[in-house]
Amino acid sequence: MIDLKKDVSDKKYEQVLDALNALNISSATDEDFSQEASHLFEIFYACYNSSDESANRVAIKCLNILKRSCARGESFQNIIIAKEGLLDRVRDILVNEEGPLLDNIRTNCLQLLANLSVQNKPNQERIINHLKSFLLENIASNGEYTNASAMILYNAFIYKSTTLSLEGIFETILANVELNHAAQKELPEFVCIFLEYLISESNEVVEVMEKLEFNKKLLLYRYLIEYVRQEDRRIHPIHPDVFKHLLQEFKKKSDMVLKTENVQLNAQDTEEVFTLLVFISDTTCVEPYASFLRHDGGLFLNLGCLLRQMQMLGKAETKNMFTPVQKIEEILRIKKGDSELDIEGQISYSLRSAAVKALANLAYKSKKNQKMAREMDIIAAILECTNLDARNPLIKEWSILAIHNLCDDNLENQQFIAGLKKQGDAENSLITEYKAGTIRISDGKSSSGPK
Repeated sequence: MIDLKKDVSDKKYEQVLDALNALNISSATDEDFSQEASHLFEIFYACYNSSDESANRVAIKCLNILKRSCARGESFQNIIIAKEGLLDRVRDILVNEEGPLLDNIRTNCLQLLANLSVQNKPNQERIINHLKSFLLENIASNGEYTNASAMILYNAFIYKSTTLSLEGIFETILANVELNHAAQKELPEFVCIFLEYLISESNEVVEVMEKLEFNKKLLLYRYLIEYVRQEDRRIHPIHPDVFKHLLQEFKKKSDMVLKTENVQLNAQDTEEVFTLLVFISDTTCVEPYASFLRHDGGLFLNLGCLLRQMQMLGKAETKNMFTPVQKIEEILRIKKGDSELDIEGQISYSLRSAAVKALANLAYKSKKNQKMAREMDIIAAILECTNLDARNPLIKEWSILAIHNLCDDNLENQQFIAGLKKQGDAENSLITEYKAGTIRISDGKSSSGPK
């Protein structure tokens, strides 16, 4: 490279830019590149914090050349990072310095550090040691440099070159998720890549999940609900150990909700169970989760009992969030937004639909679950869900599918339903409004059977 110091000193930035554009390092030796890198940094330091836009373009061009040179491999990466004072200077630019045109400079500096860390464990360690506070704070606050910061941490994490705790990293990522969720924005690319890696490629996060505070835990569950709903994410399913942990959490904590006395509907454990119910319900529609869940008889029984518990709460004398909303007039008011009922804002919204949906999918081609549904009165609970309910969209349709799957190639269940006897007209506001009939059902064994 010709000596550009004088042109820079004379502020002939266009001439400097032309010379940089003509620079070709594709065939440079390590020694030649070391000299070129020194020249590039000299030009960069002289130009990066100028208020002159032409000087700013020169500084960014220097960084771009250095970024591209990282693709030449580890030796070129090491030459760059070994330049005296580089990491200290970059940290000052990122944290301490101020200038009218520094935003693009900071972004490009971080991109250079990211390129220096690709498949280079020693460089990853040096960069993290110098900049870990800045990187974590940027991701947690969803700052301007979040994506590049996440890229650097991601590369360091997958190569196990950082001493940062996974708990700290995971909470930092979830803080970013929370901010973007509140702003209804997509996650930055590398935040998304990092989080996807943690839930699909590694089981390390299982231990950390148990330590998460309640709000962060719910945030993660809701993220996972959206994750399994997106078809493009299905090529990277949730790691089996992570999925099993979530399933175990649902079973363990739903036991508290299944107790019929003094149910605390607003308790944190209850909200966690209900959120996991929606997650489990959605996974029963998606492979590979669905096949695994159909073999879990304990889950099927748990869901059936939870459905009956919600039905019991809905029949309480005092109206609550589980009381069915079946009056046509009220349903129409809700759809128009004229109702005082905040149905969609309650944690009970769609929960019975989710339980019936899960039971319907788990009964598919499963003799074991079909039999359990008959023996544990789960069929009767599902038949109770064939009425319209504004709190539970599509519950009637899911109930019909569930009955179909329970009776498919199962003579015993067909005979069980055929043997049900009418006990009288069901108490339903639709009957009053339309004079239409539905029936109560019983297995014929006693008048105290399921209603």
